[in-house]
Amino acid sequence: MNNEMKATTRSSTLETILVYAVLGAAAFIVFLPYVWMILAAFKTSEEIFVYPPQWLPAVWRWQNFVEAWGKAPFGRFFINSIIVSVSIVVIQVTTSTLAAYAFAFFKFPGKNILFILYLSIMMVPTQVTLIPNFVTLKNLNLLNTFGALIVPFLASGFGTFLIRQQFLTIPTDLIDAAHIDGASTLRILWSVLIPLSRPTLATFALLSAMWHWNDFFWPLIVTSSTEMRTMPLGLAVFTQGEAGTEWHLLMAAAIFTALPIIILFLIAQKQFIQGIANSGLKG
Repeated sequence: MNNEMKATTRSSTLETILVYAVLGAAAFIVFLPYVWMILAAFKTSEEIFVYPPQWLPAVWRWQNFVEAWGKAPFGRFFINSIIVSVSIVVIQVTTSTLAAYAFAFFKFPGKNILFILYLSIMMVPTQVTLIPNFVTLKNLNLLNTFGALIVPFLASGFGTFLIRQQFLTIPTDLIDAAHIDGASTLRILWSVLIPLSRPTLATFALLSAMWHWNDFFWPLIVTSSTEMRTMPLGLAVFTQGEAGTEWHLLMAAAIFTALPIIILFLIAQKQFIQGIANSGLKG
């Protein structure tokens, strides 16, 4: 019996080691380009293309970041990205929470059909709605404005689905008790459901912020002036040097473009993981 237990324990240990080895190798492959980008940001352009490749720069050139920031109006791009991303996140979290509350707890004719239609938004490729949205914004004279960057994203089918799934995991006894105590519909949402759903709300907010901070195609279509560009657009049109792209400066610019989202994830990672684990388990 002891031999069998030892064999089982040994087998479980080997499986654990194998799993961590595979995950470690996968993580190394995923992070390798980012490591190269970070190190390249401290090199000269010549060092990046030297052969055989040298991972570490001969001299750590911190001035690359200052020079890259001054090559384009990144301050303006940064402010534009913050305005667009924060506005969309706040509006989407609000509309998705309200819609999720209705789909989770309200009873009205055709609710399931309407919910399916609402979710069908996720099945429609962005390219299908590109021209109709562009024409609509043009007719409203919103092109090259913050309205063009924000208005098409006032609602989110994914956010509604994610938050609704979280609401469905909350015991209905809490809702009934709040009704008995005389709480209004919005009071129940604000005081009962939202506090119990903070990880899920944080997860959706983080995902939404990431998607719209990194969005390149839509801002490219609806903006035409430098003053309205966002960070990804600014990075794409990075100043060219006389000999071509200044890759060391481009890598530096890529770092401070991605840095806000990385910092945001590090701050919210605990709630992000908890939100992913707790949502979508009940339908």
